Amino acid sequence: MQNQIIQFLKNSDGYLSGEQISRQLNISRAAIWKNIEELRREGYDIAAVPHLGYKLNAIPDKLLEREVLDGLQTRTFGRKYLYFDSLTSTMDHSFQLGIDGEPEGTLVCAERQTRGRGRMERVWESPKHKGIYMSLILRPKLSPADVAKITLFAAVGVCEALKDSTGLDVQIKWPNDLLIDGKKVAGILTELSAEMDCVRFVVVGIGINVNNTPRSLPEGATSLRVESGEVQARVKIVQAMMLSLERWYEALSVNGFGPIIDRWRELSLTLGKSVSVGDVRGTAVDLDEHGGLIIRDRTGQRIRCMSGDVIQG
Repeated sequence: MQNQIIQFLKNSDGYLSGEQISRQLNISRAAIWKNIEELRREGYDIAAVPHLGYKLNAIPDKLLEREVLDGLQTRTFGRKYLYFDSLTSTMDHSFQLGIDGEPEGTLVCAERQTRGRGRMERVWESPKHKGIYMSLILRPKLSPADVAKITLFAAVGVCEALKDSTGLDVQIKWPNDLLIDGKKVAGILTELSAEMDCVRFVVVGIGINVNNTPRSLPEGATSLRVESGEVQARVKIVQAMMLSLERWYEALSVNGFGPIIDRWRELSLTLGKSVSVGDVRGTAVDLDEHGGLIIRDRTGQRIRCMSGDVIQG
């Protein structure tokens, strides 16, 4: 009912009378008022003027289900959408949903995380209503040895969505960070449940600093707002990411990993740079077919790294 009322108000150029809403939905004026009050508690700014009716003045800056689904262009990704005001971690919640059999494309999003985490159990700062903290359940037909491909696929999909929706020059740092002008703006984490020869499901966690101010950012990080100089619409970014990720995921199943590797190379901040990964030092020259980073050391030997932190310079 509330979704229908909001849609009516969005489609109205001015005030919409209670009688019009009542007639459309076949409910009483008292029921309309009750639903309007619920919407106001969610943050919708709805004016009520006697003899004129109701008018929607502003939509809350929240990743509410009705807002994300309104305009979402995907077939599967994000169509089952679970929204929380607060979670310990969207990754933990989504992993349990994966065990419980939730379908591919299920998206979990929280306004804040009390124990958000990145790779190697690092803390991901998750201030309320500032960033995007979400996890997507996938059920790819891959062997466990190929699951690193999912991280690279996700990096390409998210990077393109952020570039398209903000116009910013976002680049990928192997294996899972997105940077703007050398500063981290987003991170990607993948965790899987697998048997010996097949993947049951993968959870892709994505954390993005969207409207964070400089004071709320850790050292070496930035946000889309800081880099663009303007507040960003988080709902539009979520929608753009779901569409981009779904397109690349479908391409992966049809065309294999080659096109993703090619696009990753184009978006890469790492290739061609002097890097170190653990004890391996040299020049990052390529990715292999499994998503490993190929480093050519000073002797000319090509060494493959499948995990670790890249330090450039």
